[in-house]
Amino acid sequence: MQLPYIRMQSTFVQLGLNMRKPVQEIEQPRAEMNLRQEPAVLTIQQGRMEMSLDASQARSNIGIMTSMEFSDNIASYGRSKLLEAIGQISYEGDTMMRIESGGNPIADLALDRGILLRDGYTPPAASLDEGVHVQFEKKPVVIDVKRNGMRMDPVLKPPVHTYTPGKVEPYILKWPSLQMEAVGIFVDRSV
Repeated sequence: MQLPYIRMQSTFVQLGLNMRKPVQEIEQPRAEMNLRQEPAVLTIQQGRMEMSLDASQARSNIGIMTSMEFSDNIASYGRSKLLEAIGQISYEGDTMMRIESGGNPIADLALDRGILLRDGYTPPAASLDEGVHVQFEKKPVVIDVKRNGMRMDPVLKPPVHTYTPGKVEPYILKWPSLQMEAVGIFVDRSV
């Protein structure tokens, strides 16, 4: 015997999603360093050299003197010549006194006076000092360096951040369905 039954057939819902992805952009602008090198200042000071000339001896050598110097000079020259002459006369007298002890004192005196020179040597003319004394006094070089260093003024720039949120939109591709049907003999019977 065939029993009646109900046959049900269903289909699931089919959903679709429209998705738009989020967009995130991060941009980091470069910072500005702004470095500045201040030029150094160099100062060089050259002190002037000092030169001193002393020509008093040169003036004296050529006879240019003040009246006081001239009289002092003549007096000392006369005094020295007087003492020299007295010494020479005394020496010659002593030499002549020794004539009795032998030797040739007259020839010795002639040799001492320069009439004859020993070994044929003739002395050179006396070289006079020019008498000008030049003196230099150097001043040191003063070098001063002022370092001004470096300046840095950085400008920091924040990151640029843009964000576009994503979106999800659901939609139904296929709606759900349920089909029911009675299968078998339909008998109305009451029991």
